[in-house]
Amino acid sequence: MRRRIALFVIVLILCNLMPRATVYSLTDKEKIDFNELTPERVREIANQDMKELYGLDNYYPSSTKYGPYNVGLVQQQIDQAIKEPDKFTGFSMVYGKSHGTEITYKGKQIARYSGYNKYGDSVSTDGFPWDAGWSGRQLHNLSMVKLPWDNKKVISGPFDLFPENFINPIPDKLKEYLPGGNFEQLIIQALNDEYAGKSYNEANNFMYNGKNSEYEGRSVYTKDAAPQGGWSRYVHIIQPPTYLSQGFGRVYMSSTYKDIPIAPFIKSKGADISAEFEDLPTGAATGEETTVSIIVRSNFPKDEDTSYTLLITRKSDGTALTATKDNLEFGGAIASTGDHGKITARNKSFRRLSATFTMPESDVRIQFKINEDGKAPKEDNLDNNVLDSDPIAIKLVTPETLPYDMLSKKFKVVLPSSTVTLSLPNLPSASWTGNATGSLGVYNRTEDLLRDFLVANNPPINEASETITRTPEVYFTIKRPDFRDARTNDDPLNRKYVNLTDPGTPLKRTGEIYYNGSVSRPYQYEYSWESCTKNEKGEDVCTTKYETRTGVVTKNFDPNSVFNPYDMYVYNGRVEVPKRTYKNEIEGNNNYTLGKKLFWTNEPYYFDVIRWMHHQDVEGNKYDWTKVPGQYKREFIQQASGDVNYIVTSSLDEEYSQSRDAAANKTNKKSLYDKAVFATDKELQKYDYPVKSGYYLNPVGSYSFTLETVVFKDKVPVGVTADHKDIVDSLIDSFRYETDLMYINDAKEAVNIRDVVLNKKGGGFERNTGVLSVKDSTGVNGVELIKVWDQKDEPSRYTKLVEEIKSTDKRGGDSHKFWKMILEGYSESYTAGSNSNYAYREYVMAGQHMYKITETTNVTIQVNPRKQMLYTHANMPNGKYNIRVWFDDTNLTKGNHAYKVLDTLKGVKDLDSIEITVVGSMFDDLNN
Repeated sequence: MRRRIALFVIVLILCNLMPRATVYSLTDKEKIDFNELTPERVREIANQDMKELYGLDNYYPSSTKYGPYNVGLVQQQIDQAIKEPDKFTGFSMVYGKSHGTEITYKGKQIARYSGYNKYGDSVSTDGFPWDAGWSGRQLHNLSMVKLPWDNKKVISGPFDLFPENFINPIPDKLKEYLPGGNFEQLIIQALNDEYAGKSYNEANNFMYNGKNSEYEGRSVYTKDAAPQGGWSRYVHIIQPPTYLSQGFGRVYMSSTYKDIPIAPFIKSKGADISAEFEDLPTGAATGEETTVSIIVRSNFPKDEDTSYTLLITRKSDGTALTATKDNLEFGGAIASTGDHGKITARNKSFRRLSATFTMPESDVRIQFKINEDGKAPKEDNLDNNVLDSDPIAIKLVTPETLPYDMLSKKFKVVLPSSTVTLSLPNLPSASWTGNATGSLGVYNRTEDLLRDFLVANNPPINEASETITRTPEVYFTIKRPDFRDARTNDDPLNRKYVNLTDPGTPLKRTGEIYYNGSVSRPYQYEYSWESCTKNEKGEDVCTTKYETRTGVVTKNFDPNSVFNPYDMYVYNGRVEVPKRTYKNEIEGNNNYTLGKKLFWTNEPYYFDVIRWMHHQDVEGNKYDWTKVPGQYKREFIQQASGDVNYIVTSSLDEEYSQSRDAAANKTNKKSLYDKAVFATDKELQKYDYPVKSGYYLNPVGSYSFTLETVVFKDKVPVGVTADHKDIVDSLIDSFRYETDLMYINDAKEAVNIRDVVLNKKGGGFERNTGVLSVKDSTGVNGVELIKVWDQKDEPSRYTKLVEEIKSTDKRGGDSHKFWKMILEGYSESYTAGSNSNYAYREYVMAGQHMYKITETTNVTIQVNPRKQMLYTHANMPNGKYNIRVWFDDTNLTKGNHAYKVLDTLKGVKDLDSIEITVVGSMFDDLNN
């Protein structure tokens, strides 16, 4: 398991420049002589670097539970560094003793592990080979365990998935030096240095004792390659990198593992300034905020000021993007200087430059130059001083539009063709000996967006060809729940709703599909050399010898990413549908109108609603229409009404007409005086109703009212609705029969009609008007004088008509107008724009109902239903007396019904009345 001895401290300063080997510690900012180092001093410097870079105090203690700090091993490395400074790469900070399998390799007995790190991970011994053998698959294509700390392969350490699981805040110093914010680029850089372009038999400590030598000519790693999702998801970090020293980690297969180097933050090179794109999107949609970043590295022995130019132009016409028109802003090291000026290239460090702009309606070209002429500072290698995104540029892409009522959409994307051309090396008799083999890997880099990812038309490469082309097809599904705003994902099917201030502005996401790969083809050629020997005369005798040798040509596909933006349009309904205004009033609400119309707003009922949403296939055809619950309940309200009509069924005049006519005609037939005895005296006929006191004058009359109500209910009650019943009962209770006539009871007392004893006054009595009602209906001698006839007596007096307000949840189905008045997406609710603009229309969720209930009740109230004979008192004074029938005002607030807003229903003050004239008494007739 070969690794570079790495750690935390020190870089070699080329030994041919100094008489004694020295190293640097960037913490100490001074040279340190190898000859002056001790293992304890190495640990001290390592802890200083860990403190400055990671904010970790005393990271390397003098001892752990796995054993003491291995001073013997560090001393060996110090001695080796003094002896061969040009081979030094760093110190191993391990604890405990060497352990594990021992093998003989390159003439030495060597144990697999040199000790443990502070967390108990075994640390591979420097120079221990990968003894598991090789299948011929390149490092980045090995079947590695993803997130091995989650798969119980190892115990997670603080640097796994760095910095996601790091225990401390990230120090600013580390942010300055760490490219990309994690170890990914450092891993790739170290792998490039260690393995890129090298064959199995060339890679140091890779082939062990000739295992799998048939692959000796194959390349073990493609430059810049990484497994799907990146190395950081596979590499368990055993020792992190520092300023100038490599770290290392480990990847795990089913039955073995491989150590993976991690480059130091500053890789020492010759005096050079270089530039590279760090972030360069391949495409963006118009209006999308787009960021480009560039890393400028320097290996000069001190900070150097140099000139740069950053030009961002439209490819359509070559005009430069501006701050005013394109929101162009510069950041990082050029935040204050802009598109050109001076920048300080830092000693053995890097600077990050950035530019952010709104993508115009054109492809965008990015050009960057630094120290273009190589004069300030003087620099020999200028090949890496100029960057130009052309011809790739940042392509203007049109977002895929995902409509408001779509749940998911399937896509098919045909990737740009990738071609590799293999050429035989210029060697004698070179010829191919087998097929070209390899693969083009296609990877989903936005797994939380491109769902159900499937690659087609991309078979493994195994063909006798020098030109290999692959045009993969990728299939995937975009799903609505993968789009979110600041609060939640838009997943209305599961009752998670995004509510945008401007539904016309979509939620945006961009999918990335990355592809790379390589192709290898074996060849052979004829190798010849002169073999010379001395003959007996001492002369050279030479012959030409021939040997067939083999090799492998490997060529990489150009790696590329395809970015596709997606606009998900979101609308999940408005909080409230505009409410209709209904009447709350009583027409004819006065004391003389017999017919009155009541209008009130029916009590509200709340209903669940659904909308219909669909899926789309790759051709855009809609399928699998689905009921989706609406975000808001809708309030059903309507105009409720009542109609009250008062009727005199049998008036006082009608009831007394027979007796009155008999008196007027001076008829003495007793049977004609059925309800009252009126005076027959001629001189008294000038009065409408002349009577003499002492004769009977029975209470009479019959009165009715009819009430019709229309209300709306979500359930049909058994029998009468409480709304209707309570109004009927209130109207019954409002009935009044009133008279100030004076009666005599069985006790010979002068009483009013309520049997209340009258006070004497002079030769007669004081008047005390008596009022009968349904609740107070007992009169003279305790006789019940009021009778109510309603449905209990005659069921036909009550009718109920129930009509369901029909609704449907069928897509495109039609519901009653009353529903459309409360549901969003209809002209009846003034929200038709929700349907035309946002494809949003609501339906009543099935299983809910609404009914219009029309009820009619007819009530008759009869006075003196038993025809009781009531005699007036013989001493009732002469004068005018009144009988009046009326309905009192009705309080509608009782019962807490919706019509309580109407407050009071005015009654009828003079429904029926007559005036009785008392002249004389029965004694006058007796005396005559």
